[in-house]
Amino acid sequence: MSDEQLALRLIQQLPVGACLLTPDYNIVIWNDFFADRLKMPAAELVGKNLLDLFPLKAKFLKRKLDSVLLLKNISFTYWEQHPHIFQLKSSRPVTGDEGLMYQNMQIVPIFSDDGEVQHIFLAVTDATAAASYSMALKTALQQLELEHAAQAKLIDRLEEAHNQLLQAEKMAAIGQLAAGVAHEINNPIGFISSNLETLQHYSQTLVAALDFAGKLLQQSASAELKTSYQNYQTQHNLNFLLQDMPDLIAESLEGSARVMSIVKSLREFSHVDSSEWKETSLIDGMESTLRIINNELKYKATVHKDYQPDMPLVYCQSMQINQVFMNLLLNAAQAMAQPGDIYIRIFTENDAAKVSIRDSGTGIAPQHLKKIFEPFFTTKAVGTGTGLGLSLSYSIIQKHKGNISVSSPPGQGAEFVITLPLHKIPEFNTDDQQDQPMENIK
Repeated sequence: MSDEQLALRLIQQLPVGACLLTPDYNIVIWNDFFADRLKMPAAELVGKNLLDLFPLKAKFLKRKLDSVLLLKNISFTYWEQHPHIFQLKSSRPVTGDEGLMYQNMQIVPIFSDDGEVQHIFLAVTDATAAASYSMALKTALQQLELEHAAQAKLIDRLEEAHNQLLQAEKMAAIGQLAAGVAHEINNPIGFISSNLETLQHYSQTLVAALDFAGKLLQQSASAELKTSYQNYQTQHNLNFLLQDMPDLIAESLEGSARVMSIVKSLREFSHVDSSEWKETSLIDGMESTLRIINNELKYKATVHKDYQPDMPLVYCQSMQINQVFMNLLLNAAQAMAQPGDIYIRIFTENDAAKVSIRDSGTGIAPQHLKKIFEPFFTTKAVGTGTGLGLSLSYSIIQKHKGNISVSSPPGQGAEFVITLPLHKIPEFNTDDQQDQPMENIK
């Protein structure tokens, strides 16, 4: 057997697709691998044009073959770039199922003695095993990335829940402390107010007695007694004292009444039974909150109120709703570089109660609107805000089956609108909405 016959037999028996072509793409050798798997015997193909036999792949094959002819270099095509060049079948190494073979193709120029490309050798190898393992690995990595992303999301949610729990515990502790302080203040201010009222009654009697005594002295026949009384009256500014004393007592009573009102508001705002669901007046809650933070607002903004006269009660956890009011009002005040206005509107619309808090501050930048309810997001200076106020407010409103939205037209401040249902919310179902996306931002 000659060397040429031996080489031809070797090519025919190679476990790869092997094809020898002329520079004009005509088949010279077509081995058994191609013949058996494509059901295209070599005897029928030798001398035929490869591009004519595979019209769907003709453009791709011509480009690859022409590059070898032009550059006179070996060309490689890997399965990632072009998985199925020829419609060859192969069994899957993992499942055992039969499917299209993933192929690597190598094209080698065969040179004549004068250095010209005389033939082109095209070899196709089965890369199905490598492709299956690679794709399985890629799928596993993608699944691992998804699991890592889910774990990261879960960790973020746990951290958010932990921080909200800490914030809630802090507010509860502050509520208990405030309730205790309010109770301690309420006792002394109670008897101070009671004593002032008694003193007011005594002073009225005393003023009347002194006025009666003065009239009697004026009617006296003794000129010396009249003169002595007038001198005493002038020396001690008795007329001024008698006129000023009732005013002083009245102002003191007014002051004690204001203190009692603040103490009452403090107790209402910081109920120890904060987890209790009950029908509550949003207007009373807003007024209580305004009294508590009056010192924070009075130098920053003028508050304008628009309350619906027949506003119905809302079934809610009043302390938590008051906390939302406080967060929004303080944010509105802090958004003002100079004294401005805060507009509060409480009304009903359809089957819901609504609270609108609008300010004339600097507003919220458009790029921040979609992040404003995210935990730890804040535009305040370092050390002046935790970034949890609005996030916690969002969670509270979601817990109440309501929603909170924000809009901020350029140069017109910001408006937060709270919507709460007017019907009762089952207590066992109040945490259903904790994981809902924040899709209510205008």
